[in-house]
Amino acid sequence: MTLKLYDLALADQEVRPSPFCWRAKFALLHVGAPFEAVPLRFTDKDNYPHSDHKRLPILVNGDDIICDSANICAYLEKTFDGEPLVRTSGERAAAEFYNAWLGASLFPALAPMLLVHVHAAAHEDDKAYFRQTREKRLGKTLEEAAATPGLRDQTEEALQTLAAPLVRHRFLGGEQANLSDYNVFSVFMWARSIASDELFEAPQAVAAWQERMLDLFDEYGRKVKRVS
Repeated sequence: MTLKLYDLALADQEVRPSPFCWRAKFALLHVGAPFEAVPLRFTDKDNYPHSDHKRLPILVNGDDIICDSANICAYLEKTFDGEPLVRTSGERAAAEFYNAWLGASLFPALAPMLLVHVHAAAHEDDKAYFRQTREKRLGKTLEEAAATPGLRDQTEEALQTLAAPLVRHRFLGGEQANLSDYNVFSVFMWARSIASDELFEAPQAVAAWQERMLDLFDEYGRKVKRVS
C-alpha cells in the first residue's frame, strides 16, 4: 500500500517548501516506504485529513493518521523494517541535539529572511492568512523581519558550527545519512525551494555535504521544482 503524505504547496503546487514536510519525506525515503506526496495549501484546511490538526505534514497509512514530522518519524521507525533512522541511543541523542541547535541557532537567523519569500510565492488566497499568522508570531511585518540587521552573519556563524563535524565526516550520521542529517537538511531544502537569491554563503564542508544530501535517493531533493 502506498502511503499518503499531505505536503504543503504554494501557488505552484509543485513547489513544496515546508522544512517539516521535507523531514518526513526524507524519513520515508530512508526507510523505503512508498508514498505519494499530496499537495495542500495553507488555507485548504477542509481537505486536511485530520479534523483537529490543521498543520502539515500529515501521513495517512490505511486507518492510521499521523500528524507532525517528529511523530511521523517515530511511527516509521516502529512500522517499517527498512533502514533505521537511528541505530543507537547515541545517534538518537545526536539527532535531538541537532534539533535543539536548529531551534536556537540556524532557524531564528534564517526564517526571517525566508518568510517573505514564502509569502511572495504563496497562492493569492493564502497570502492574507500567511501574513497575519506569521506577523503575529514575529511581532512585526514580514518585510521588517527580513530587513533585520545581521541575519546573514548570524546564519553563516551558525553554519560554522555545523561545518565542524562535516570536515571529518561525510554526514552528520557518520558515513551514512541518518535522522540528524534529515532534520538539518530539511531547513536547507526550505531555503532552496523558495529563495532565488543567495541568502548566505556556506562553509566548504557544509556546501559539500549539501551536494551529497541532494544526491541521495536518486537525487530526490535535487530534482524537485524551485521558485523560478
